[in-house]
Amino acid sequence: MQCDCCGSEKMVEFDPYREYQHYRCKGCGFERFVRCDSAIAAGLYENDADYIDDLNVVTSSEDLILWHHLEAIKFLQSKFQSGNTTALDIGCFNGFFVKKLLSLGYDAQGVDFNKSAIAYGQEKLGLGSRITTQSIEEMIEQGKRFDVITLFEVLEHLPDMKAFLGKATKLLKNDGVIILSTPNNQMCWRPALDYPPHHLSRFTTKSLEGCLSQLEMKTLYVAEQMSTYELVRHYVGTFFRAKDSASLRGGEFKHKKFTTILRRGMNKMRKVLGVLLTPIDKLLHLFGVRYISQIVVAQKRAITG
Repeated sequence: MQCDCCGSEKMVEFDPYREYQHYRCKGCGFERFVRCDSAIAAGLYENDADYIDDLNVVTSSEDLILWHHLEAIKFLQSKFQSGNTTALDIGCFNGFFVKKLLSLGYDAQGVDFNKSAIAYGQEKLGLGSRITTQSIEEMIEQGKRFDVITLFEVLEHLPDMKAFLGKATKLLKNDGVIILSTPNNQMCWRPALDYPPHHLSRFTTKSLEGCLSQLEMKTLYVAEQMSTYELVRHYVGTFFRAKDSASLRGGEFKHKKFTTILRRGMNKMRKVLGVLLTPIDKLLHLFGVRYISQIVVAQKRAITG
């Protein structure tokens, strides 16, 4: 089997995971889980306990801003003037990052197939028509083009991520930039959420760069996260999940009132604890320890002639 990312013939079959066939590329580290009926339906996410909880737990849109969002903002502010830049966040959930970009002066929009999350953002976050359930195909047909497209933690959910990414790049202007983040396949501990049906692919920065290169994109920036805070948070969270639950992310939370309070508290402490743990994170990063996200920024090559 040919690798979707680097294009090599180094994909080998591993032991299956439940009803999914499991393949890994020895060249770039890309992994893929395949099932004959693994199409992703909006209802799978709209009705999942974890995704519903995410809407109820957050007390501010800022609670959802994570490392990869901050890395994207840092890059954008270094390369693009806010007043003249159009941005599209694909897989925007309730539009929290769209709201953040708007506050920074960027002309931002978002799309997501989760109708519940979009309705929440339109009303609760005041985003109105800035976020919709419009499909990429519809936007391409309408001739819409953007300076920047972001896809945060989206590709790993898709059964055919390469085709999806190819369509997304068609929405970029010449010299436009795409910003991708996914969980890092070289993470030091793998949580239950990094398995099917939640995640159908796993990436390294090398595999992401390879996939983008095949789509005529030039890599501009790469970074890998090491967060002791996120590692501890996710690990402790496993003890509060119902193991027999059908939730996409490894079991929905037990004792909802208590865990909601705990999660809100952890959200509020993220920035402070992140700063306090920075020396440890930098040391671990130096020794090659990674958790959990990674980001790649690439530019569309201008068409000439």
